[in-house]
Amino acid sequence: MIIAFLFLLLYMPLINDSTESIKAEKSWYEDRLNSGIEAFYQTDWDRANRNFEQIKTRHPDDPTPYFFESMMPFLEYFFVDQSEQLASEFLKKSEIAVELSQQKLEETSTDTTMVLMLSGLYGYRGLVAAGQGEHRIALQSGLKGFNYTRQLLSIDSNRPDARIGKGMFYYMVGSVPSGMKWATNIFGLNAEIEDGFHELKIAAESDSYVSNDAKMMLMYLYQKEGRLEDALHYAEKLTKDLPDNVIFLYKKADILENLGNREAALNVYKAIINKNNPDLALITEKSRKKAAELEKTDINSR
Repeated sequence: MIIAFLFLLLYMPLINDSTESIKAEKSWYEDRLNSGIEAFYQTDWDRANRNFEQIKTRHPDDPTPYFFESMMPFLEYFFVDQSEQLASEFLKKSEIAVELSQQKLEETSTDTTMVLMLSGLYGYRGLVAAGQGEHRIALQSGLKGFNYTRQLLSIDSNRPDARIGKGMFYYMVGSVPSGMKWATNIFGLNAEIEDGFHELKIAAESDSYVSNDAKMMLMYLYQKEGRLEDALHYAEKLTKDLPDNVIFLYKKADILENLGNREAALNVYKAIINKNNPDLALITEKSRKKAAELEKTDINSR
């Protein structure tokens, strides 16, 4: 007992210092991560990357900064330019996040954060593969993502983050071309596109931090299905909450233009031009061309 007391007496200052150090590091990490995520959603990617690079330097095994870095080309691919280059960049960067997340999950099998991240990563990878016409790869990625989603559902079926993974997977299964339906039947999978929309809507209406991600997917998928009024509904919500996000503004303008509301679309394109986001020069250039086309059409129609 005396030895134990002496041990505490001698080492208590070290224990306290260690505890304070852990608290300080946790606070630093949360500040950097929150600042990086906030900048990411406002498409201030230079500031976001600076924060994420600092985290990677001090926590090289943390998949979170790699996840958000991979999401930058993902957003450009889905909402601006579905080029092979952007698809390749996303798949390459997301692979690092997948590997680190799987390592973390092997260390702690109950780490729901890693399960969620893997669910999202595989889901997004599946959507990119589908966008490139690689339906077999899309289905395989979607299935892997849904396996992780099922782990979340077994914990809490009402989790908004789990519903996003479920919604994305249901949409992909429902949108597989009829000639490929045999592949889904082999796995015993059966879902309709509307099942996917239903799950995503629940997540979008939640108070969770993932609600914007659900709105983003609804905006994209509704436009993909030609349901422009529904797509505009979510574009309006996103641009109201994230007014500096030029990617969402560009998509909103595109939807408005396709709906025939050229004046409103022109105003949004001009707003993007005025913002002149240095991290997304392609959007500014595309908006400038779109605005010029709309103004020319307006003049010719008089």
